[in-house]
Amino acid sequence: MPVVQTNLANYATRSINEEFGTNINIDRLRVSLISWDTALKGIFIQDYQQDTLIYIEELNTSILSIRNLMAGSLEFGAIEIDGLNFKLKTYQGETGTNLDVFVAKLDDNKPRAPGSPPFYLSSSDIEIKNSVFRLIDENLEKEETLNFRNLNLNAREFQILGPEVTSEIEALSFVSKRGIELSKLGTSFKYTKQQMRFDSLEIMTPKSHLIGNLVFDYNREDFAQFIDKVNLTANFVDSKVSLDDINTLSEQFGTGKEVQFSASLNGVLNDINVNEVFLTTENTGIRGDFNFKNLFTKNEPFVLEAGIKNITTSYYELRSLMPQVLGTSIPSTFSKLGQFTVRGDATITESSVRSRVNINSSLGSSYVDLTLTDVDNIDNARYKGFVSLIDFNLGKFVNDKSLGLASMDVNVEGQGFAQDKLNTEVIGQVYTIEFNDYNYRDVAVSGILKDQLFDGSLVAKDPNFDFEFKGLADFGGTVNNFNFNASVGYADLKKLNFIRDSVSVFKGNVQMDISGSNFDDVVGNVSFSNTNYQNINNTYYF
Repeated sequence: MPVVQTNLANYATRSINEEFGTNINIDRLRVSLISWDTALKGIFIQDYQQDTLIYIEELNTSILSIRNLMAGSLEFGAIEIDGLNFKLKTYQGETGTNLDVFVAKLDDNKPRAPGSPPFYLSSSDIEIKNSVFRLIDENLEKEETLNFRNLNLNAREFQILGPEVTSEIEALSFVSKRGIELSKLGTSFKYTKQQMRFDSLEIMTPKSHLIGNLVFDYNREDFAQFIDKVNLTANFVDSKVSLDDINTLSEQFGTGKEVQFSASLNGVLNDINVNEVFLTTENTGIRGDFNFKNLFTKNEPFVLEAGIKNITTSYYELRSLMPQVLGTSIPSTFSKLGQFTVRGDATITESSVRSRVNINSSLGSSYVDLTLTDVDNIDNARYKGFVSLIDFNLGKFVNDKSLGLASMDVNVEGQGFAQDKLNTEVIGQVYTIEFNDYNYRDVAVSGILKDQLFDGSLVAKDPNFDFEFKGLADFGGTVNNFNFNASVGYADLKKLNFIRDSVSVFKGNVQMDISGSNFDDVVGNVSFSNTNYQNINNTYYF
C-alpha cells in the first residue's frame, strides 16, 4: 500500500511538473484511506540550476479533495512541517532569484488552454518548526545576506494561486546569524510579483516591539540590489525599538538605548524618508521629518537631512543616540547649554554640518545659520555663517565671569569653538552685552577674535560709552600687546563700574603702542589728544 500511495504522489507531482515545467519530488507518502490524513517525507523542490530551492523533511496534512489533487489543485487541511530548508538564491551574473524563476514557471504570462487553471495550493492552518531560511547572492562580496535558524511559523488561511501567496501569519520566530532574535512576527501577508504586503504588522524581539504596516514594491530583478532598488512604505505607531537591534544592520547608533516612537517611512533602505517622527528616550524628545542616505552602505558617504520640528535634549543625550555621526559633529561647548530645544533644518555628513536652527536653553535663545567643515575635529572645526543671540548668557557659555547676557546679530567665519582654539572673524551688531556688571548697548564690531585677543574695530553708541576703537588688544600671551587708536566721545567710568568715585568721566583720543606683562615692565608709546578727565574734585585736561 505505501508503494501505491507513493506512486500516487509521484503521479500528482509529475502532473504538476509537466504542466508548469517544475521539478518537485516526494520520497515517501502515507495516506489514511479513511480520514485522508497524509504524511509526506523528503519533499524536494529543485531550482533551475539543479540546486535546492525547498526541502522538507516531514509534512503532515489532510487532503480535502482527491479529485482536485489528481487535477493538480492542492487543497489541504492543517499542514505541519518539520525541517524546512528554504534557500533563496541569486546566481552569478543573474538579477532574479531561483524563486523568481520558479514563480515565473507557475505563471508564464501566456494564455492558458481553456479550462486549464493556474497552480493552486491552500491550507487552513500551517505550522512550521525546526527550519532554516537562507538568502544568498553570488554577485555580492558576502554572498550570504540572511541566515535564519530555529525558524518557526504558525499561520492560517494559506494560499498559493499562480504567482500570488497570501496568509494570515500569527507567529513567526527565528534567530539570525547576525544575532537578531525575532520572538514573534504577526501580519496579514500577501506576495505578488510586484509587491509584498505586511498589513497589521507586529514585530517583537526581546528588546523591541513594533506595531504598524509595511509594503515592499519592486520589479523582481530589484532584489539583486535590495537596499538600493526595493521601495518600502511603512508606518509604525506606539512602538519601541532597541538601537542594539538596529546596530546589527548598521552600526550608527548608541548601545543600550531604547526609543519609543511613531513614524511613517518611504523610499529605499539606502535613501529612506522617515517622516512624522515622534520619538522619546530618557531625557530626549524628537519630532520632525528626516532623510537617511547610505545608512546601510559603508563605502558611500552617510548623509542625514533633518527637518526638525522640535528636538529637546542635551549634548550628552544627543551624542549617545548616534555617536558615530552626532558624537563628532556637535561642539563640546554645547554641553554648557544643559537641556536645550532645537527647531529648524540641518544636513549632517561625516565631514560637515549645514544648519539653520533656533536653539533655546537655560542660557538663552539663539538662531544659527552655519556651515561647519572638518567636523572630525569638532572643537577646532571651520565654520562660516550667521549667529543671532537673544538674552544669551555668554559668560557661562565661554566661562568668563566678567561677561553676562548678550543680544547680537553677527556674521562669523573662522574655526574653533573651545576658547583656547577660537580664531574667527566677526562682523555685526551687538545690541546689548553685559560686561563688568554693566549692560552696554549699540556696539558695532568688525574684526578677528581669538582667545583673549581682538584685532579690528569697535564702535559703541551707548549713553555712557561713546567710543570708537581700531587696532589690536592682545591679553593672550605672557606679554600683553596693545596697538590701537581710540576715540572716546564720552565714558562714564563710574557707571561702567571701572571707578568707585561718585563722578568719573573720560573724554578724548588715545593712541597706544605698548607691550608688557604688568605696569612695572610696560614699554612703548602712549599719546593723548583733546583729552579730559572729570571727577568729584575737578576736570583735568591733558
